[in-house]
Amino acid sequence: MAMLTRLTSSGTTTVAGAPGSPKGLQRFQNYISAFLWPGTQRQRRKSTHLDPMDCFTNDLVTRKTQKWEELRDSLIKRPSSGNLEADANCNVGTQRKAGSTSFSQNVGLMSKGMMSDLKALRSPQLGLDIRSLSQAQLDNLLMATLEIKNKLDFLYLIRQCIRCNLLPSNEVFVSCLKYLSAQRKLQQLEALAETCRQLEHPFSQTYADLAPFRAIALWNNGNADVALMTLHRGYGVSMTSEEGRRMARSAFRTISEETLAQKSEAVLVSLLEVARAIHREHKDIFVVACVWKQCFASDWFCDQKSASELFEHYKELQELVERRASSLCSSFLARNNVDAVHRLIEAFLQHQQRLACSSCLSLLFNYQYMRKDLRACAEIVKSCSELEMPLNELQNEQFLSLFLDQSDPVDSSGMASKYKAPKSFQYKF
Repeated sequence: MAMLTRLTSSGTTTVAGAPGSPKGLQRFQNYISAFLWPGTQRQRRKSTHLDPMDCFTNDLVTRKTQKWEELRDSLIKRPSSGNLEADANCNVGTQRKAGSTSFSQNVGLMSKGMMSDLKALRSPQLGLDIRSLSQAQLDNLLMATLEIKNKLDFLYLIRQCIRCNLLPSNEVFVSCLKYLSAQRKLQQLEALAETCRQLEHPFSQTYADLAPFRAIALWNNGNADVALMTLHRGYGVSMTSEEGRRMARSAFRTISEETLAQKSEAVLVSLLEVARAIHREHKDIFVVACVWKQCFASDWFCDQKSASELFEHYKELQELVERRASSLCSSFLARNNVDAVHRLIEAFLQHQQRLACSSCLSLLFNYQYMRKDLRACAEIVKSCSELEMPLNELQNEQFLSLFLDQSDPVDSSGMASKYKAPKSFQYKF
C-alpha cells in the first residue's frame, strides 16, 4: 500500500514506494492533487496567463511615459524659437484685434442703419398724407386706430390733423378727445383747441376750448388744483349748450368720485370750494349734489359732516335729493350700505320730507325681508307705525309669514326683486 505525502511549502506532492514509471507517477499525482485541492491548479493557470498580460501592460505604459518625456524635453530645448513664434503671434493678434474692432464698429453701424430703416418702414409717415383722404376715410382711419388701441399711429394722425388744420367729424372727434384725455396728452389737447379756434369749429364754443377734456388730462397727471381751475373757468361757456353741460358735469363727477376714493382731504376742500363757486355763479346744483353724494356715502365722519352741512345749507339740494330718494336708497342698498339709508331717513325726517322717508322705509323693509332678518323687519314695522307711515298690504303679509317662520314666504314685487335671498343652510354637528 503506497503512502502519499504533500509538501505544502513547495506545492508539490511525492509518492513513496509507488511502482511504475516517473511520467505515470507524475500524472497520477496530478490527478490526486486536482481531486483533493481543485483550486490550486486553477490559480496556477491563472497566474501563468496573467503574467504575460501584466508584462504587456507595463511595457505599454512605460513606452507612453517615455514618449511624453521626449516631447517635453524637445520643447524645453527650443526656447529661442518659441520666443520668436510668440512675438509673431503677438503681432498677428494685434492685427486681428484691430481688424475685429473695425469689424465690430461696422456691424454696429450696420445694425443702427437697419434699425432706422425698420423704424422708417414701420412709421406711417412714408405712405400716408391725410390731405388726400376724404372726411369718411379720415374718420374710419381714426376709429380703426382707436379700436385696436394703436397709440403710435393714432398720435401720428392727430399730429397730421393739427399740422394740416383738418379735423374729423364731431362724433369721431369726441372719441378722440376722450382717448387723449385718458392718455394724459395735454399738449395734443391744447393744440387741438387752438386748431378749433383757428377753424372756428363749433366745439370751441360748445366745450369752452375743450376745457372738460383738458381738466381730465390735468387730473390724471396729478395737477388737481389746475384741473379744477380749468373746469371752473370753462364751466360757464359749456353751460350754454346741452352737450357742453353734459360733458362738463361728467368731468366734474369723475373728479369728485376719484377725490373721495383717494381720501384726499386737501383736494376735497378745493372741490367743495369749486362746487360752491359754480353754484353761486351759474346756479347749477348738480355739482353740489355730486360732492354731497360722495361725502354722504363715505365711511369717514368728516366726509359725512361735510355732506350734512351741504344738505342744511342748500334748499335746492334738499329738493333734488327728495325727488331722487328711491334711486339713492336703491343704490345704497345695492352696495349693502344700510347705514347710509338710516342716515338718509333721518335727514328726511328732520326736514319733514315724509313721502321720501316712506319710500326709503319700504325699500329698506324689502331688503331686510329678503335677508330673512326678523329683528330688522320688526323695527321697521314699529317705526312705520309710530311715524304713521304704514307699509302696504303685501309687506304686512310678508312680515307675518316671516314671523311665523313659513318655509315659502310670499314673493315681493317691485324693488324687492333686485335683492337676492341668501341660500338656506342648516348646521350639522
